[in-house]
Amino acid sequence: MPIHSKFTFVQVLFLLISSAFFSAHAQSILDTEMSIDADQKPLGTILDLMEQKGNFRFAYYSKLVVKDSAVTIHSKQSTIKDVLDHLLGNKYEYKESKGFIILRYAPLELALVLEKNSVVGEHQVANGYIMDVQTNKRIENASVYEKNALQSTLTDKEGFFELRLKNVPETIELTVAKENYKTITTIFLSEVKIQMGSRKSNSDYVDGDFSAVERTGIGRFFISSKQKIQSLNLGGFISEVPVQASLIPGLSTRGMMNSQLNSSFSLNLLGGYTGGVRGLEMAGLYNINRMNVNALQMAGIFNIVGGTVNGVQLAGIYNNVFGDLNGLQMSGIHNSVKGSQNGLQITGIYNSVQKNSKGMQMASILNTVKGSQNGLQISAIYNAGSETVHGAQITGILNYAKELNGIQFGLINITDSPSGYSFGLLNFKKNGYQKISITSNEISDLNLAVKTGDNKLYTILMAGRSERNNEEKLFSFGVGLGKNIPLGNRFTYNPEISTQYLYLGNWDRYNFLYKFDSPFTFRIFKGVEISAGPSFNIYSSERRDKSIPDNNTSTFVQDRTKRYNVMKDNGKGLTGWVGWSFGLTLF
Repeated sequence: MPIHSKFTFVQVLFLLISSAFFSAHAQSILDTEMSIDADQKPLGTILDLMEQKGNFRFAYYSKLVVKDSAVTIHSKQSTIKDVLDHLLGNKYEYKESKGFIILRYAPLELALVLEKNSVVGEHQVANGYIMDVQTNKRIENASVYEKNALQSTLTDKEGFFELRLKNVPETIELTVAKENYKTITTIFLSEVKIQMGSRKSNSDYVDGDFSAVERTGIGRFFISSKQKIQSLNLGGFISEVPVQASLIPGLSTRGMMNSQLNSSFSLNLLGGYTGGVRGLEMAGLYNINRMNVNALQMAGIFNIVGGTVNGVQLAGIYNNVFGDLNGLQMSGIHNSVKGSQNGLQITGIYNSVQKNSKGMQMASILNTVKGSQNGLQISAIYNAGSETVHGAQITGILNYAKELNGIQFGLINITDSPSGYSFGLLNFKKNGYQKISITSNEISDLNLAVKTGDNKLYTILMAGRSERNNEEKLFSFGVGLGKNIPLGNRFTYNPEISTQYLYLGNWDRYNFLYKFDSPFTFRIFKGVEISAGPSFNIYSSERRDKSIPDNNTSTFVQDRTKRYNVMKDNGKGLTGWVGWSFGLTLF
């Protein structure tokens, strides 16, 4: 740790003794010893072995650590830091966080030159400049911060900075961070009188790339370039504070450090950009969080979270979570989860989950799940499950499931698997039952039926036509269900039930026909079958308006079926008979 300020001998000795004392009581993971022997093994394999031996995990950006590169190492009881130095050279620096070692690509080195350290009123003012050690070039947009006071600034085009600190601890630690540079910390003593009861903030490093929100269209619009640079420099550094408040991003209680804060209560009058929330966050217009939200988040327009949401997220228009959602998400237009969803999504128009969904999706227009779905999807127009659907899809128009292990209810149902059950007018399944039947029966000279589904259950969409004496005509249309039961290589049995409406020249009567067809089918050759069999029919005819005289009663059905009657009209408009059907089935 470079120290660039003047110290008395006693001050330096005090810091060294304190450092040794704390090291003795809390040994870091990097100081743990282990033995590693490997000849020309992939770097990723050796890192995995170190994780197993040391009972910790590495965190790093895969693009910056070449896991496939072959390395050789023979290390006997060396510290993990020494092993990493051997494997990675001096191009990386290491940070620890709750069972993790974070590998940060940092081949370059910085230096902090402190020009002035003075007291102005109640503030400690530190200024100076940052430079590249190798080139002596001044560095622009380096983050300079005091992690205990949670105050920060960026260097200007000439590499200069000025940091005004208030309520600082006795020992000030100025840390400088810049992408691709090793982080440095300079220690000096505060000249401001210290107030009793002051304490350091709880700071740590967390794993992950939390810059995703900054790359969105909303992030580019609402987050300033300085805030983005600050977040890029500080990465996963995060501090815990009880409360934060913002007018807009940048105008807040902690300035640009807000994006590194995890607060218990967050109040954004118009909007805010913070690290995370572990309690309650409210905004008049919008909330933008780099990391996680735990508990309740509310905004008038939108919420965007770069990590995981555990709790409830409410917005008037739009919610977007880049990690997982465990809880409830509600908005007026669109809910989006880039990870997995466990809980409930409700929106006026559109829900989307990029990975797996467990729970319920409800939308007026459409729901989509790119992974597996376990639960219920309900929408007015479209539901989609790109992998396996366990549960139910219910929509007014179209359901799609790559693999269905549940039930679909919709006008049109599509699945790429033979499993599950689909109920709708048209059902398309892999290796399913898709047929067109042309038949004739006792009341309809010509009937056309489209049958879709699978052998265990298919739906029927049908229409028919008949004519008598070139004047009186009958039109029928209806729906039904059927089952395909194989009886041999060429024979099948197809029990079917259906209901049809019969149009007999006017709309003065309700004319309904309920049928149970029992045809046997013989396959002549592939794609062509003939079918024939008996049927049982119940016909109901009733006037729509009983106050109007019934002068237009058609006898078309009665005349066609009287020879087959088994149940005559008993005055209630019901007739029953045993009929027949014969026809041709294609495909």
